[in-house]
Amino acid sequence: MFGYHGRIVEVDLTHKNINIKNFNEDFARLYLGGNGFVAKIIYDTIKTTIDPFSEDNIVVFATGPFTGGHVWGGSRGHCASISPLTNIFCDSNFGGNFAAMFKRTGFDAIVIKGKADEPVYINIDNDTVTIEHAKELWGKTISETQSLLMQQLNKRFEAALIGPAGENLIRYASIMCTGTRISAAGRGGIGAVLGSKLCKGIIVSGDKKVEVNNPEALKQSLNNLLPSLKDRAKPLTELGTPVLVQLINNKGKLCTRNNAKEQFEKAYSISGEYIKEHHKKKNIACHGCPIACGKLVDVPYGMYAGKLVKMPEYETIYAIGSMLENSDVVSIYNTNTVCDEMGMDTISFGVTLSFLTECVEKGLLKNSDLEIPLHFGKWNHLSEIAEHTALQKGLIGKLLAMGSKRIADYIGTDAYKYLYEVKGLEIAGHSARGLRQMSLGYATATRGGSHHDTRPTYYPNDPEVDPGFTHQPEYSFNSQNNTAVGDSLVMCRFIHERSFGTQINETLAEALLYVTGWDITKQELIEIGERIYTLERLINVSLGIDRKSDILPYRVMNEPIPDGPSKGWVCTYDDLQKMLDEYYKLRGWDENGIPIKQTLQRLKLI
Repeated sequence: MFGYHGRIVEVDLTHKNINIKNFNEDFARLYLGGNGFVAKIIYDTIKTTIDPFSEDNIVVFATGPFTGGHVWGGSRGHCASISPLTNIFCDSNFGGNFAAMFKRTGFDAIVIKGKADEPVYINIDNDTVTIEHAKELWGKTISETQSLLMQQLNKRFEAALIGPAGENLIRYASIMCTGTRISAAGRGGIGAVLGSKLCKGIIVSGDKKVEVNNPEALKQSLNNLLPSLKDRAKPLTELGTPVLVQLINNKGKLCTRNNAKEQFEKAYSISGEYIKEHHKKKNIACHGCPIACGKLVDVPYGMYAGKLVKMPEYETIYAIGSMLENSDVVSIYNTNTVCDEMGMDTISFGVTLSFLTECVEKGLLKNSDLEIPLHFGKWNHLSEIAEHTALQKGLIGKLLAMGSKRIADYIGTDAYKYLYEVKGLEIAGHSARGLRQMSLGYATATRGGSHHDTRPTYYPNDPEVDPGFTHQPEYSFNSQNNTAVGDSLVMCRFIHERSFGTQINETLAEALLYVTGWDITKQELIEIGERIYTLERLINVSLGIDRKSDILPYRVMNEPIPDGPSKGWVCTYDDLQKMLDEYYKLRGWDENGIPIKQTLQRLKLI
């Protein structure tokens, strides 16, 4: 097969078994790779409620036909598990160089099962897969682990690792891909699942090339798209994702003070423009990427004073910036680096912290009970709070390690009114009430509060014009299908949207033809997106998800935005229910959100 090796390796940590399975073109064409592969493998393996930290859970990494450098943004990979934060399906996407190197080992995916009896890591060197002792790596940060492995292994390698947060079972622990560029598979606590299996991570090294069907035609097609890609991506090349801070704040949609407000008066001091002027040192890129959206910044004070560190992404700046009313961008640099070193999701950490801070403000908890007092706008010890969380140190660390939904359950009373989560996953930095397409998008996202299923678009140009909800069911349906396909190919979302578009189209089908040789149509790609998204829904249905779960936070449905350009915007319960009715019809799900038999037959899921 062009674009694939046709092999999946299963590693059983309990029995120390390595098993290699082959797949054919029929399987590849149904599920593409990446997102599709991980969803299919989890669906076939887990069909009832389990403890995510038990041996029964699995972690799946998968690449796609675009992985490996033939298509820009093709250095990305996909992983998934049953989340310890939400107890449902969760997938996460990561950049850097790990996935491209993994593809060169000759495998398209790896399934990690069981639990080791002592700390281990998995070493894949081309066809050779071994389980290695990792006692000396346990307890180490990401960079410490990478350094020790570089001393031990006399070869070039890439790694996907967990840090102390994963080892300590923080429910939103990340998997960090190290090497040329650090990148996080950040959401839903998949790093904690690896930690529960006593698996420090995966080391990969390979030199097997992936053949494509028509490399010259692919190259020409990409060259034709390159000028427009560079033009559309210019703001990312210049400022990175923090370019969004000012843009979103000016529209009155930058969630602030635990989403009590949606405009931050000090937004400029944490913006991409400010970072470029005061701290940016150089651009960095994932393998084979023409955009280079990553940056290195200098740290003038704090825990990492005098060092160059990875610039925080927009989502991090939202979560530990505006959501905390924190205007000290250097504290964000330091805390982001702590989270990366510990292997911890900055979105869930920051939104959980903002929730806990409001609970203190409302008198539901006392600052005197916490080791570090919490006040909006005062974050001198923010990086220390992150360390406390990763180590579950003190009451503040133990609470934050739970995630916001579990804290609300622990506190009781009115705590639920201050949550900003869906299905237990803290919502990302694109307003659930100020962005009309994101209200339904978050509610129906298979992993919870995710901005990578339905994608945000910042329209209209006039923020005072409310587009309403009429088109949102169709928009979410199409956007979710498109992201499922992109995550299965696998390709960078920025490349995908800026070169191939935000909807599935013939240009994307053409690129897939040149890679695989498949004469695939736009409609077949749409059905693949439907198939994968419905498959994720089936997994969640088996774990108890239905219409009642497709809900938004209390504040989003009951408290209109209080001020700013989007003042008065809200998505009421009735608004959401009307959208769900139409959305379920488009998906071929029943009124309770359960896929019907005819839909499963049409999508070849039964």
